[in-house]
Amino acid sequence: MKRIVSKGPADYFYLKVSLEFTDDDFEVDVLLFKAIIVKALLTMYGETGTAMTVDVLKYNEDRKEAILRVHHSGFSKLWSALTLFGYYSQKQCAFRVHQVSSCLMALAFNSRQHMVPVH
Repeated sequence: MKRIVSKGPADYFYLKVSLEFTDDDFEVDVLLFKAIIVKALLTMYGETGTAMTVDVLKYNEDRKEAILRVHHSGFSKLWSALTLFGYYSQKQCAFRVHQVSSCLMALAFNSRQHMVPVH
């Protein structure tokens, strides 16, 4: 007999995302990054989208890259809003979703970018 252990659905999902602008000189601090996320949710889902809680757990200002946490009920809404958002302050931009996981530790390492040294 096979035993299967499950904790049930995850409470949160974590996304590693970056924001790209056609104008590379456009500086984005963590507050502006969060404001752009809220703008994307507002554009896609109106006031109900902005009621969703999205936490910026870590932000790299040089790469415009962040780790976001969202409740599982708003995960697909956040992802779709980020994917379809294209302009901020009359500048063309795009969110890139690099990794998604229900476990934060899974975002600590990306096997697709790992290079094994050859001796």
